[in-house]
Amino acid sequence: MTDLLSRPSDTSTSTRPTTTRLGRVIDALRGRPPGGTGSDEPEGRPLTVSAALAALAAAATTMVTFMAVAVIGWFLADAGAHGQTTDALRVGADAWLVGNGSGFSVRGAPLGIVPLTLTGLIFFVVYRYGRWAATTSQEVDDDRTLGLAAVIFTGLYVVVAVITCVVVGGDGTGPGLGRAILGSMLIAGVAGTLGMAAGTGLLSVAVARVPGWIRSVAYGAAASFLLLLVASAVLVAVMVMLGLNQAASMMSGLHLSPGDYVMYTVATIAVAPNAVLLGGAYLLGPGFAVGTGTAVSPSVVSLGPMPAFPLLAGLPDAGPTPEWTIAFLAVPVLVAIVGSVLAQRAYGVTAYDSAALRGFGCGFGAALISALAIALAGGPMGTGRMADIGAPFGEVLVSAVAAMSLGGLVAGVVTAWWQRRSAS
Repeated sequence: MTDLLSRPSDTSTSTRPTTTRLGRVIDALRGRPPGGTGSDEPEGRPLTVSAALAALAAAATTMVTFMAVAVIGWFLADAGAHGQTTDALRVGADAWLVGNGSGFSVRGAPLGIVPLTLTGLIFFVVYRYGRWAATTSQEVDDDRTLGLAAVIFTGLYVVVAVITCVVVGGDGTGPGLGRAILGSMLIAGVAGTLGMAAGTGLLSVAVARVPGWIRSVAYGAAASFLLLLVASAVLVAVMVMLGLNQAASMMSGLHLSPGDYVMYTVATIAVAPNAVLLGGAYLLGPGFAVGTGTAVSPSVVSLGPMPAFPLLAGLPDAGPTPEWTIAFLAVPVLVAIVGSVLAQRAYGVTAYDSAALRGFGCGFGAALISALAIALAGGPMGTGRMADIGAPFGEVLVSAVAAMSLGGLVAGVVTAWWQRRSAS
């Protein structure tokens, strides 16, 4: 009788009978055979299944968030007196697609500026879901499984973007399908793959395989670029603070409701990174345009009628610039010097030739990153005068390479000399 009442001593071979269809579905999602598994079976879902779930969840989470903000803004603007809830939901879906880089058009008029705050938010969420997919799945130790999961993640995310683009488009107004496919593919492919690689631990393994000199150059380039962004952010913040009175007068003349002010604030935050990157083009020398025939640079400021937008109140006055503004051109050289020094101290060598090449590589890499990032900040805002907004890519690239490569080269040699002198 005691034997009949006691539990089996070996529970490793016990199974859980699946008596419902839901139970069989749950087992399939967890990567178990029907009826459960013993302790010798791997825990968790296959990474490919988790990647599919994560892609759908990442797209749904960000899109629903943007839709909710659009609906709230619609009610704040006019208490829902104009339009329908579906119109607000469509605006939210459009914002999600634009954040994925799709661009937008209104009856043939292109609205090509991508609010980089939205892009950064989407990128972060996609990365986190990719990491979640890896940490909740079976252990993966081969690149082939990770690659397959990345393809599934990217493919499903792009499918959601395409379906959304087709549903919300029409009547000559809507996002661009080609750019939606390319942008969502890049975001999901890069952020999702990085997240899964970090979650599985394969990212750290891959980084460890990279030669030291490449890691040194990448470290210095990233540091220099981030320092340039910091300097540009400080410049933009100071200029906006100096133009607060003008911005207040501009906004008061629009006679907006409190809800409209809230949405203006949201729009300003959405394009704040764009303003910082264009500030980087200003520091590099070529500057940027805010309309056809305009120029904002340390050497000249030429402006015309500007839209009523708060950030534009931070633009300098048109006309000849003070002589001291030419000093801003030293900022890219200085940030390249600091980035090269940081890289040299982290991955230092004492040989002058190696130090010079690494320093030059840090500056050159930072220049490439800066030029590409600045190119993302601009875009047309119609077919008229505002069709030309942004910085000239070629001029920015040439100026950045000249200034930052020189700064990195000098810093690498000087740092190597200092290290040799300290060691002697």
